[in-house]
Amino acid sequence: MPGDYAAPCWLLRQARQLLYPRRCPFCRRVLGFVPTCPECAERLEPLRRMPMRLKESEHYLGTLSGAAAPYRYTGCVRSAVLRAKYQGEPWTAVELGVEMARLLFGSEILMRGAEPTPQRVEGLSLGYDAIVPVPASSKKRGYNVPERMARPLAKAVGVPLAANALGRARTGRHQAGLSLDERLVNVAGAFRVLEPDNVDGKRVLLVDDVITTGATAAACAQALLDAGAQSVFAVALATVEFDALPSRSQPIAETAEEDEKEIEKT
Repeated sequence: MPGDYAAPCWLLRQARQLLYPRRCPFCRRVLGFVPTCPECAERLEPLRRMPMRLKESEHYLGTLSGAAAPYRYTGCVRSAVLRAKYQGEPWTAVELGVEMARLLFGSEILMRGAEPTPQRVEGLSLGYDAIVPVPASSKKRGYNVPERMARPLAKAVGVPLAANALGRARTGRHQAGLSLDERLVNVAGAFRVLEPDNVDGKRVLLVDDVITTGATAAACAQALLDAGAQSVFAVALATVEFDALPSRSQPIAETAEEDEKEIEKT
């Protein structure tokens, strides 16, 4: 979002800290002016993915030029994403975006008051022209998690955030529990470009919270390419890891019920 890190917005967030102190996105401990949670470092390290780039043999990438995620979608990472999505914590989504900027792009994170702020990484803007978040599945939440994650990334990469460039042409079923074939059908034609000028001829960095099979990111990429984008590379905080690309007809062992149980524990 243009101006999101400008002085007026920053001052407003600092004032809000007096009532709602900054917390760790992974365990909810109050952090305040502490850059990262020392308690979560050991919990996060086993969840790291190296290399971070997703393999076509394990995920469906379609017309994406590639995709990457720094974490596996499990443990405290999964809990943080679920809180951001279902428990009204937009600040958690932003903090997770800061983590993405640090791990995916090597951005130095400096504290500006009580706010961790990614620093621009020189040279990254040579690879991308625009950052586009995957649109929310509904408007009930009041904010879009990938868009909040994309704000720190836009600052780190140094290119504009086209927050509303991509929208939903229709609402499909929830992807959880569907097979790969069902997921591909469910998202086929589900996205449309609302701001063609912001993607035409651009190298787009697509941002999502989680990549499971890759079907949603691939469908978004196809819509962007059809609207004239030059290329689309996708990033997410986390991904579901498979030993091989799932069978196209077998249901993916990930359900909405599991998510609800996880939320109840947080």
